Amino acid sequence: MVKNIFYNNILIGQVYDLNLVNGVQFPTSSEQTFQFGFGVIDEDKTLVPHIHKRVERTIQTTSEFLYVVNGLMTIEIYSEDEMHVQTIYLSDNQAFLQHFGGHKITLQKGTKYFEIKQGPYYGHNFDKYELQE
Repeated sequence: MVKNIFYNNILIGQVYDLNLVNGVQFPTSSEQTFQFGFGVIDEDKTLVPHIHKRVERTIQTTSEFLYVVNGLMTIEIYSEDEMHVQTIYLSDNQAFLQHFGGHKITLQKGTKYFEIKQGPYYGHNFDKYELQE
């Protein structure tokens, strides 16, 4: 259900197959600057009402979460030093969370997906640079 992707012993990403979910899990560590949890609830459940406090945090990279509702997404994963690490394929109800590095994404026509990442977004030239192919 969770496949960890490492480069030089550093966790740079995780692939999730949400078709195989049982129970509730948070597979990201508390040290990650972006956490992800998922679950299947077998009976009615109410979470205790709560307010999220305003807390100042410092992050030094942009994590990105990609979820395929349906279709096909191919992701070529790159390390921060521009090395190709792995190519993954996401289809219906699968997701990828990249903690470090970058990627090239190819989408099959008709694919429905969403992505989430930390903000604020300062623009393409500030937040990223393009690899030369």
